[in-house]
Amino acid sequence: MSDAPMPASLRNLADARGLARAAGDSLHGVLLAGFMLYTFIGTRPFADASVAERVEGSPLDRFAVLGLFLLALVTIVVHYRAAATLFIRNLPLVAFTGFSMASMVWSDYPGLTLRRALLLLFLTTIGAGIAASLQDLRRFHTWWFLGLTGVMLVNLVGTALWPGVAITDIGVRGLYTQKNVAGLVAMITVICGATWILGATRARSIGLGLLMLLPALLFLVITKSKTSIGLTGVAVMMIAVLACAEWLGARFVLLMIALGLLAVTALLGLFAVFDFNLDALLTATLGDASFTGRDELWAFALRSAQERFWLGHGYGAFWDVGLAADPLQRLEPGTWLGDVEIGTINQAHNGYLELWLHVGLPATIAAALIVASGALSGTAQAIAGPLGRPARAAIGFLAMLLWLYLLHNLTEATLFMRGTVLSNVAVLCLFVLSRGRDFAAGAGRA
Repeated sequence: MSDAPMPASLRNLADARGLARAAGDSLHGVLLAGFMLYTFIGTRPFADASVAERVEGSPLDRFAVLGLFLLALVTIVVHYRAAATLFIRNLPLVAFTGFSMASMVWSDYPGLTLRRALLLLFLTTIGAGIAASLQDLRRFHTWWFLGLTGVMLVNLVGTALWPGVAITDIGVRGLYTQKNVAGLVAMITVICGATWILGATRARSIGLGLLMLLPALLFLVITKSKTSIGLTGVAVMMIAVLACAEWLGARFVLLMIALGLLAVTALLGLFAVFDFNLDALLTATLGDASFTGRDELWAFALRSAQERFWLGHGYGAFWDVGLAADPLQRLEPGTWLGDVEIGTINQAHNGYLELWLHVGLPATIAAALIVASGALSGTAQAIAGPLGRPARAAIGFLAMLLWLYLLHNLTEATLFMRGTVLSNVAVLCLFVLSRGRDFAAGAGRA
């Protein structure tokens, strides 16, 4: 082997590639940090937004999102090959975003639709930029766990310092506008931590991960968000089952299938006991067949959605359109929904009905299929992919969030709703999971 020095041209080329790689990593880190700060902390923590502010939007939010969007564009240019692949793999998501923009043509409020659809477009681009510049799934997972744990500590410290702001009569809201959002962020943190621990290869890391989970578990409990607590329980059980299936093999899988069939049989038997009356079953098991009054809201949303069955009222053009034009103004007093202060309710508390209101039923079905397809792909990568356990744990985290996204929208409205925590995260999950195929392909060739 020759000991001759490397030619200057080759050294310069290697140095240039090293600088480009370092610049790409720096862009990824800054963009991810900015995305997490915007999504989980926001521009005005511990503050309430009035109805008028929700209509007009926050100048600080616009400045933050625009800055991240421009940074994402630079990142996409630097990682143009990965970005082009992401674009092709996520054409349905890109098409849905474009359709939301196009809905301004038939929108009840074209100006609002343009502004709110642009926010969706910007956030989608930011998610694509983060995914295109991703280099290491385990490191990505670790930064998420560290960042979210920091968010939990900020919430707990803020609740202790400003209890009058952070604590409400129905639960702790922390730095968010309501307890359901607080519970949602805590849920994401617990799922992130649980999957990160599964990917750990050293006992010290496992112990540290368990310690870091404590603030999230505490905050989740004090939010009293029943939806988030229930979904977290379901997710943790599913994670435990999948982990046991990997460790114990096919016999455990067969045992779980048998137990699942028994559970379905028991549920059908219970349903038969109540003469197949769903309201009676829900009242007996949950104590509230109306889901805390959501049934009336769902009925109103369904009637309104059917008025614009195919194309909807325009993306972002149903709620928060001004007090005089609020859709609940059409209701007569006499029910809790008709008597509530105008402007208080700004979602259908069901993501599928909500999106139907905005863009019509066909686009809503397409949106649900986009998420379900991503969740299925991620689950397959996590269970049977060629990557090592740490990377598959990161993929499992993303896939689990998408499954929870679909379930969460049964009682809350976040399905591709611009700026909401779970929508921002879900779009990023879809892009990163499609990017994960590149890592899997590389591991398969190795």
